[in-house]
Amino acid sequence: MNPVEIKEFGQLPDGQMVYSYVLTNKHGMTVEFISYGAVMRTCVLPGNQGLDIVLGFDCLEDYLESMNMENPPYFGSIVGRFAGRIHQGIFFLNNKAYQLSKNNGVNHLHGGIDSFSRALWKAEPQLSEQSITLKHVSPAGTDGYPGEVTSTLTYSLTDDNELKMNYKAESTEDTIINVTQHHYWNLSGHNQSVDSQSIHLNATHFLGKNLDNIPTGNFEQWSEKPMQEELTAELRSGLDHTFIISDQSEIQASLSHPTNGWKMLVKSNQPAAHLFIGCGLPENLNGKHGVTYHATSGVCFEMQNFPDAPNHEHFPSSVLRKDEVYENNTIFHFVNQDHV
Repeated sequence: MNPVEIKEFGQLPDGQMVYSYVLTNKHGMTVEFISYGAVMRTCVLPGNQGLDIVLGFDCLEDYLESMNMENPPYFGSIVGRFAGRIHQGIFFLNNKAYQLSKNNGVNHLHGGIDSFSRALWKAEPQLSEQSITLKHVSPAGTDGYPGEVTSTLTYSLTDDNELKMNYKAESTEDTIINVTQHHYWNLSGHNQSVDSQSIHLNATHFLGKNLDNIPTGNFEQWSEKPMQEELTAELRSGLDHTFIISDQSEIQASLSHPTNGWKMLVKSNQPAAHLFIGCGLPENLNGKHGVTYHATSGVCFEMQNFPDAPNHEHFPSSVLRKDEVYENNTIFHFVNQDHV
């Protein structure tokens, strides 16, 4: 077991310190998080190549500036209060209409302006070996949401090369919630392309959507059997789709490298996997170590509820009642028979 390595990462404009936390397992796999946005900044696989498989930035200033872009990349951040879009930023709860902030044209995206991705999370004092818990309190009325929401996120790195994420939230009032992670993965390394890597999904249907990426409410079929067909080139082109999980008891998604032997298996208790290849990334976006990121630099596996769920009765409920506990458990398992 290795203790959590803690370092200062930078200061926010208001003077608050942002910290970096590094977890290491017995195989030498390391994962680094920062307290701004609960971002996962690096994920280095075991082996002598030092393969860093997530996109990110070198310094805090780059993360702050990226969140002010017209289309922020949300590199490695936790997304909430509500992942995905809410049509026109409006939803109804307990016979009352709520107007949320609009930060994506006329729509609300990824929790709005003061989202979890822009928050400074606080490490809980009970730091333990190979895990860390971060906490954030979102005041009632933030971006128009009802209820003060207290969230905790525990990242754990096991000796089986599993990255486990346990996210919990409670609210002082009835509210809505849908939290996910926005990690861009690339099993070739963050300086390469994901074009040659295969994607499989435990899903036969995805959500239909309009030109603004708002769900139509229709389920569209793309495959006959879950996990049996590789994601098609047609879907990969401009990939920004929500896939409906067929069986939560099984592996829900996988990403496989054609030559280096690495595979990422994804399992979660969430009803959907939103997959996004960085087709919306700004051109010439400079990332870690001077790497220029591009449209196929990484792919996101966002395990979550359906976007715009509050406005579709036949979608899974996103309502969090007062004094209930919301929970999202997601595991990214990295396997390679040549290494462990």
